[in-house]
Amino acid sequence: MKKLSYLSSLLLVPFAVTLTSCSTPSQNQDTAQTSSPEVVETKAESGDTDYLTSLGLMKGHLMVAQQLIEQGKYEEAEPHVGHPVEELYGTIESELNKRNVTDFKMTLNQFHDGIKTNPKSEQMKELYKNSMTAIDQAIAAVPTEKLQSPETVLPVINGLLSTANAEYQAAIANNKFVELIEYQDSMGFVAYAEELYQPITDTMSQQYPEKHEIITTSLEKLKTAWPSVNAPETPVMSPEKVDELVTKIQESSTLQ
Repeated sequence: MKKLSYLSSLLLVPFAVTLTSCSTPSQNQDTAQTSSPEVVETKAESGDTDYLTSLGLMKGHLMVAQQLIEQGKYEEAEPHVGHPVEELYGTIESELNKRNVTDFKMTLNQFHDGIKTNPKSEQMKELYKNSMTAIDQAIAAVPTEKLQSPETVLPVINGLLSTANAEYQAAIANNKFVELIEYQDSMGFVAYAEELYQPITDTMSQQYPEKHEIITTSLEKLKTAWPSVNAPETPVMSPEKVDELVTKIQESSTLQ
């Protein structure tokens, strides 16, 4: 429940801001004409951020799940397969029809059922592939120019890293990993955040070279906190250092 509450706050805040700024039919026409384009743009941008962040969290979960499945650690993999459909799908479900994306809840459920009932089946590879393909198709509903734009991608990366940071902090007590799922969650979210950065690498290096250097260097350092999907006996990197690196990336993501 901790993670779901955190995600809910992450996703709901932008919509609250949008709703308070929308004009109503009772307002005078001049005000509506001048503010409406900005309101529409703000709503679209925040909607894309929330939508892509949820889908990114799904991918992070499944990336970790697949590593565990390959190791035969099916019980550990099961929660990571379940979270995309149980905790995250509801946050994007209403967006799918608006974006002409085919409902893929059944696809995620089939993968989850498979890991629970017959995890050693050869079909698991196909179920994983189907789930990742469905998520990628949902991501592709956002125009390519946005997916390759720092203005769109960086807020999503920040959302993924914020969640990863919170999970990593929650995974540790007395300098030991006490919550393995949170350790693995945070690993998956950081891994996908780095993957998400790749399409904007050229733009960032050309237009914002100093920020790009900080982001890429910090991401490289951050990844070392997770030497394996199997948590080490004691943390390789302190929670304070993880927080410091995440903050550094987020501060460098401000392009104004």
